[in-house]
Amino acid sequence: MTDSIPSGFAPWRPSSPFMEHLAELGALYKRDADCVLALRVGQAHTNMHAIAHGGLLATLADSALGHTIAEQAQASVVTVQMSVEYLNPVKPGDWLEAHVRIDKQGRRLIYATCLLQVAGRVMLKANAVFAVRAAPAPASDG
Repeated sequence: MTDSIPSGFAPWRPSSPFMEHLAELGALYKRDADCVLALRVGQAHTNMHAIAHGGLLATLADSALGHTIAEQAQASVVTVQMSVEYLNPVKPGDWLEAHVRIDKQGRRLIYATCLLQVAGRVMLKANAVFAVRAAPAPASDG
C-alpha cells in the first residue's frame, strides 16, 4: 500500500457536515484541472470482505456528481435519482478517482454519469439526475 498522492491533486474540504465526517476516515483530494475527486482507500473504508464498502463508493460518486455539476453548470443541485453498478472490487491502497460527465443540462434537471476508476479501470458506474435549486450561490457536495 502506498500513501503517495498523484501529482495535481490537493486536499479537498467538503462543505456538508456528512462529507466532512467521511473525510475524517481518510483525506479527500481534488484535481482542479478537470474537477476529479479522489481518495486513497484505507482499512477504515472496507467491509467484512476487506474491500471498499459499497456505501462509501456510492457516497463518493454522489458527492463527485453534485460537486462537479455545481462547478461546471454553476447551479445549486440536489440528487433526485441515482443508480449504481458495482463492476470491480476496490481494495485498500487503491487510488480511487471519481470522473464526472454531464450528459444533459436543462433548466430544472441535470443528468450526469460518474465513473469511479483505479488506474484507469472502471470500478463503479453511477447514473444520476439532479434537480436545480434556487440558492444564493452554486453549491453541492453530496
